[in-house]
Amino acid sequence: MGLRDRAEKTPTGAYSLMIQLADGAYCWSAFNAEKKFNFNGHILRTAEGTVIVDPVAFAPDDLSVIEAAGLKPDALVITNRNHLRERESVLKRWKIPTVLHAAEVESSCITPEKTVKDGDKIHGLVVVHLPGKSPGEIALYWPERRLFLLGDALIAPNGKLKTVPAEKQEDPATLKKSLELLRTYDFDHLLVGDGDPLLGDAKSAVVAFLNKK
Repeated sequence: MGLRDRAEKTPTGAYSLMIQLADGAYCWSAFNAEKKFNFNGHILRTAEGTVIVDPVAFAPDDLSVIEAAGLKPDALVITNRNHLRERESVLKRWKIPTVLHAAEVESSCITPEKTVKDGDKIHGLVVVHLPGKSPGEIALYWPERRLFLLGDALIAPNGKLKTVPAEKQEDPATLKKSLELLRTYDFDHLLVGDGDPLLGDAKSAVVAFLNKK
């Protein structure tokens, strides 16, 4: 059952439901009727701070969950230039710095307060550079939770892994090479910006997908 099936329909027609996916990992979603899968925002609370990633629109109940859980984001991470989404709404609510890979700044039309590169850490979350879809695409790796959060390097409509269409990839060969890096990490859970999360044994699913490429 996907997140959309467990959500309630909002007045705008989008689906939104803030849920806890793992210890310290929260997700809320907006259903895209055209593409027929979820766009997801995430909040990750580590021992060092709380990060909000690629935010989509909030429903009132989402904000109630955030408040009840004591989640106070102190950084906003954008994984790629196409995931600015509800950044402005987030910044109106929380005065926090935007974080973006240095290679993504020029094409993003924003000026982030902080730029990152491969291997940098944001509150204990490791930045993993996965160029190809766009030059500054990043993922976040949370070793303690054995968890990966991807933006657009891989998507998972209805929980089925795939890449975005080739025409939306700036450099398909580079993306293919980037995805091979996922074999080198240990993780159980995969959260995605588009689609549904893979919770438990996610690395096996990713390896199986890569072996078919």
